[in-house]
Amino acid sequence: MNVDTIEAFAALEHYGIHVARSKYVDSAEDALAFAERRNAPDPRFVPIVLRLGDSAAQTPLENPDAVRKAYETIRRHSAEPILAQVATGPGTDIVIFGKTDETLAKILGVHSATHSVHRSVPLGPESARELASEYEGYGHHGSRESARRMLEHLLLRISDLFADTEVRELRLDVRLHENEYAVLDASMTSLKALHIEPRLAKRAHDRKGDEYRPAGRQ
Repeated sequence: MNVDTIEAFAALEHYGIHVARSKYVDSAEDALAFAERRNAPDPRFVPIVLRLGDSAAQTPLENPDAVRKAYETIRRHSAEPILAQVATGPGTDIVIFGKTDETLAKILGVHSATHSVHRSVPLGPESARELASEYEGYGHHGSRESARRMLEHLLLRISDLFADTEVRELRLDVRLHENEYAVLDASMTSLKALHIEPRLAKRAHDRKGDEYRPAGRQ
């Protein structure tokens, strides 16, 4: 079965993986309310994108009129749920994938248009380090050491999720920045509905709801 995008984001966050703040919206005004920055002295507009299904994120919508126009245009052509997401600045886009082969072994990998590497799950610190080090084609503009460590850390957490759950396939679209990253899209297939068990890891949490806000400035 296909896992809903918001449910996939919730599972990722449960494993300490940063996702772009996202929510399904059912009106233009709902999208505008989502675009207001939380916890600011005065509510301010944050650029967002509106997505339909697995469509790629569109050009950031920079003001309320743009949000209203985009929402009404999308709604005229489809009744499917519309996902609002805080726009993420330019960076290096990579895809992290997981799949289960015919022997029921799981593998996790990273690829772009030019390069792909993978390892068996679960990853340990050494195999995560090797996988991140081998992936030299993603063109990150930060220091090589900091980029490698960030990717290592991300791969270990995704490996934990993949190994612990009934997920059989996954694809994460990730944008890398200087010293941070965000998952922009997540697709997963699972043998059954995901039931994420409470974890005792330092940053584990068991939050429910239809909106997810990664830590840090929004």
